[in-house]
Amino acid sequence: MSPCTFALLLLLLLPDTAPDVLTFPEPGHGLWWQKRDWVIPPINCPENERGPFPKKLVQIKSNKDKETKVFYSITGQGADTPPVGVFIVERETGWLEVTKPLDREEIDKYVLFSHAVAANGQPVEDPMEIIITVTDQNDNRPVFTEAVFHGTVPEGAEPGTPVLQVLATDADDTVSSSNGVVVYSILRQMPDQPQPHMFAISGSTGVISVATAGLVAQAVPEYTLEIQAADMEGYGLQATATVLIKVQAEGTSEMANGSLTTHVLNTVTGLPAAGLVIRLTQLQEPGLQWTELVQRWTDEDGRCLPLLARGQAKAGTYKLRFETAAYWQGQGHTSFYPFVEVVFTITDPSQKLHVPLLISPYSYTTYRGS
Repeated sequence: MSPCTFALLLLLLLPDTAPDVLTFPEPGHGLWWQKRDWVIPPINCPENERGPFPKKLVQIKSNKDKETKVFYSITGQGADTPPVGVFIVERETGWLEVTKPLDREEIDKYVLFSHAVAANGQPVEDPMEIIITVTDQNDNRPVFTEAVFHGTVPEGAEPGTPVLQVLATDADDTVSSSNGVVVYSILRQMPDQPQPHMFAISGSTGVISVATAGLVAQAVPEYTLEIQAADMEGYGLQATATVLIKVQAEGTSEMANGSLTTHVLNTVTGLPAAGLVIRLTQLQEPGLQWTELVQRWTDEDGRCLPLLARGQAKAGTYKLRFETAAYWQGQGHTSFYPFVEVVFTITDPSQKLHVPLLISPYSYTTYRGS
């Protein structure tokens, strides 16, 4: 059986242009287009099309039909394996058709195999692989990982001091389009004292930092920010969330005597690990989900403000997540561990708990301190 006569006829949506035909040549000569050298390209099919269905995609054709009656069929995911019947082929004409709207977020690629047989059921061609790529439409809004983010900043913090990082995800494509590329912005600050733009946010990373000097806990103990994430690099669908930033007064007992504290030591240099992001979450109802309570950044001493203030701890299961990959990248190293998570249980909320972390690019150690 020679594979030289099986062809895939692609309809081009160009006026007055003859369709290209993909033909399998004699063995050893490789695949070729009649018009130019090529490989079998994926067939692009947009998601969420309205129809009418079934809709023709491409025509499969064997030149053996000059010698005998040829019948066509397809196998593979979306044909005879789940989801069955998404793609069908007209048995006598070879037209490959899609029968329903596709969803890239469910399945982004289908691999089918086309078959050609004679009237007696004997194959006249080898099976041919056809890849159908589902192209993206911007049909998903960004989703913030939290409805309310919490952060703390010491009063008098200098411009550029990081406070916390927010995160929104988008199910749309970020590789071949900007549909899922999220850009962050601050919509509103309350109160707008001593001026409206006390904080700034990185459009690409979501890191919120101090923009202007003048944070005074006695004057404004807490700020509320309304933030936005917009896909298509800031020009598409939008979502909003709230950020609560507590201004911590210098010298208060809460700063020195929190019920949960930590510090991080770089064991390669023997120095404190400064600028490392720490997230505290708690296992909460409903459904025992991890809920973020606060974010911190370590200072030049490898320490941060208390993760839980005095009297704030409750009995339960908590998790400290140390974002080690970004820290080591900033140190010029590659980290074997992209992050370190320490899960622990508080049984006596009245006891002070200290959880240190010692890190290198390839190891870490933690223990319970006091």
